[in-house]
Amino acid sequence: MSASPPVYYLNVSVRGYAAEVFVNGAPILHTPVDAPYMAIPSVSEWMIAGDNEISVEILAREPPATNPDPDSPQRLVVQLCEGALAEHVAPGEERVLCEIVHNPADDLLPRPPTRLTRAYNLASWPRWTWQDAPIFPPGEAADNELWTFLESVHDDLEDGHIDAVIARERVKFAEVGPLYGSTPAEAAALTRAQFAELSEMAPWSVAPLVREEISLRRCCGGRVVELRTRDGRAALRSGPTMQDAAWSLFAFVARVNGLLEIIR
Repeated sequence: MSASPPVYYLNVSVRGYAAEVFVNGAPILHTPVDAPYMAIPSVSEWMIAGDNEISVEILAREPPATNPDPDSPQRLVVQLCEGALAEHVAPGEERVLCEIVHNPADDLLPRPPTRLTRAYNLASWPRWTWQDAPIFPPGEAADNELWTFLESVHDDLEDGHIDAVIARERVKFAEVGPLYGSTPAEAAALTRAQFAELSEMAPWSVAPLVREEISLRRCCGGRVVELRTRDGRAALRSGPTMQDAAWSLFAFVARVNGLLEIIR
């Protein structure tokens, strides 16, 4: 891979649909049904060599408007785009590789679509650790191990042991850092500096873990687990004293050389 790899990102514009967007099974974002939503998240770290699947799960639909807004119609558009690091792209000038465009008229069908997909073949890209990770089986044994791991990371955060958390993110920094112009060491140093800055802005606290509220969500064919709450928040996030310096650590875990690691 070259020193300056391309950046792959989604160009998302949705109104009138609660939906979740995925890249190769990794959850990228969730849109609300009752407000317009636009975003351009980077997805380079979830792209793979070969066929890439972009998918949308439609969870709810807003009823057709009596007087639709001509400047912001009901829509569901998800484009996979390619750009360059730090490049500013004017709206309408994106390099679109593939796209999902849902026709609201299809919502009137007897069985309207609930899952939309497109594929894009990428000739060359790094092979990620998560692609070769073993699948997490369903069941209590795997969930207990994941919960113990989550508790351990939570305890380190609560005690302010940021270097201990960073040590669990080595794979993440090694794989993701070079995609965005930094070495693994620079990516780790930036994370350390961000937590130090946050701790100076407000009394440090971490939201408590309540097991009944946590979803150990399998994704990427079961090789990766997202640590999140059932309502979509990060399981690891700031506590009530940090309203003025709120933070969230959206963590994705895989088994690497027999150990659980934060890989994204």
